[in-house]
Amino acid sequence: MSTGDYRFSVLMPVYKGDHPAHFRAALCSVLEQTLVPDEVVVVKDGPLTPELEAVLTDLNHPRIKSILRPINGGLTAALNTGIAACTYPWIARMDADDICINTRFEKQFAYLIAHPEVAILGSWIAEYDYEMQRVFGYRKLPEHHKEITKYAQWRCPFNHMTVVYNKAAVMACGQYLDFGAVGDDYVLWVKFIQNGYQTANLQEVLVNARGGEAFFNTRRRGWKYFRQELRELAYFRNTGFINLGQWLVHFFVKALTR
Repeated sequence: MSTGDYRFSVLMPVYKGDHPAHFRAALCSVLEQTLVPDEVVVVKDGPLTPELEAVLTDLNHPRIKSILRPINGGLTAALNTGIAACTYPWIARMDADDICINTRFEKQFAYLIAHPEVAILGSWIAEYDYEMQRVFGYRKLPEHHKEITKYAQWRCPFNHMTVVYNKAAVMACGQYLDFGAVGDDYVLWVKFIQNGYQTANLQEVLVNARGGEAFFNTRRRGWKYFRQELRELAYFRNTGFINLGQWLVHFFVKALTR
């Protein structure tokens, strides 16, 4: 697909639990790119702390557009609000605690312009500890659409904080479905595939992500997260994306992990 217009918004939700210094670093990594975004849509998911508000006040950047949701509704609701508020044809996702490599957008849009059929493009990430002092791993994902489609039957095929997607395509896919835990990106990526959109991942790290064992313990375990995954699996099975055998493997592996 090709829109002929590669102006883009960055979509970054933030809520009162985010760390002000991490939020500042994430915003600065977006604004100090070799290819500067046309706007940065910051969705405030409920009232922020004074320290987080001070980050926006101190930066006072003309390309930052703040959207306030009166109450905290969760990441999925914040993302859907932000998509609607984005002005430009392309949207780049970014989290409020990660760091972009300063050539991220230059490289992603060079690829998109060279491959106008692609509607969503991600990249690898480096996973750091909470203080961004030590790399403990990388999440590397397949490059081409055919590989991504096969991979998606078993694991999430994009690093959410790295993706750039076409706004018209994400709207046509119905945006994010809310399964009740975190931003339900896995289902959205599958909907891109099911709706015939071409996908790709750049084969390099373009975002440094905060993680570590504490991150996994707080966000990737427990009944709440497992319940969301069961809803995702039901969607994949009901729409024919996975078969019964794949569903059973997913169920037992995820039950043990969570």
